[in-house]
Amino acid sequence: MGGDQIDLSWEAAANVPGSIYRIYWDMGQGYNMYTLKTSVGQPRFSESGLRPSTVYRYLITTFDGKSESHPQAVAVKTHSWLLLPLLRVTAPKDSRIPLTETLTPPPATPIPQAVPQRSEVALGLMGTNDYLDDLGNLHVVGEVHNDMNYNVDRIRVRITFYDESGDVVEESTSSTLLDLLVPGQRTPFVILWEDAGEWERFSLRATGRRTTARPDEGVTVVHSYARLDDAGLYHVVGTLRNDGSNTAYYVRVVVSLYDALGKISNANFAHAQPPRIAPGMTASFDCIFEYYTYRAEHLVQLAR
Repeated sequence: MGGDQIDLSWEAAANVPGSIYRIYWDMGQGYNMYTLKTSVGQPRFSESGLRPSTVYRYLITTFDGKSESHPQAVAVKTHSWLLLPLLRVTAPKDSRIPLTETLTPPPATPIPQAVPQRSEVALGLMGTNDYLDDLGNLHVVGEVHNDMNYNVDRIRVRITFYDESGDVVEESTSSTLLDLLVPGQRTPFVILWEDAGEWERFSLRATGRRTTARPDEGVTVVHSYARLDDAGLYHVVGTLRNDGSNTAYYVRVVVSLYDALGKISNANFAHAQPPRIAPGMTASFDCIFEYYTYRAEHLVQLAR
């Protein structure tokens, strides 16, 4: 590995069988703003394509299908392309999810070879919603639309906050909840600004890259419906079925909520249970929202 890659590993959550680990990151921006990066079924995560000699901050939580643990923070600095010795950092013992971060030395010839880059394209934005939660965290929710005539992936949303004078106060880049879109498809995104400061307005820019990759096929949504629980939480629950010939693993269910006027109000995701869906078998999902609008409608999409 070179200076563009990191490996994270941590102890598996005790007494939480079938748990999922959610990984949030700050994109290496250095601001106190984290967006959902991905989720994994094993206590490890690797990422490449990062900037050398840059500090990346991550939050890792355990999700058991109903509740999410308190996040464990870890900061990782990618090394330069110079050869470095093995470095191992362990989180404090009192952390709820002990983390271990490992950086391995680069190969004998650490200079990366030039790789042709696919051109970046601008994607359409379909509207946003923003709200503050009880902790003072700002949530910006929106949708990106693929109005190209080809598939796109590596979708990113850049948000910039301005004050009354038009000066930039915060910037961040977020991944969307679906990372591959076919022509005409849309995906939600959620950007979280913890303990948000003062701002007057924000701007957004969505980009992606042309790809020949295609979405996984076989798993379909049989039905879905919404309900409120006794605590006032909004649930979108349903059933999936694997109509394909291959076993599906860790299917992610992305749910978008819309208000009575059809504007997106919130978005979240859940993983199908059980995490392994053999051909012909079914699985269930339960996506939970604390914030929702009256008479909300929902859209369910799948990703793996």
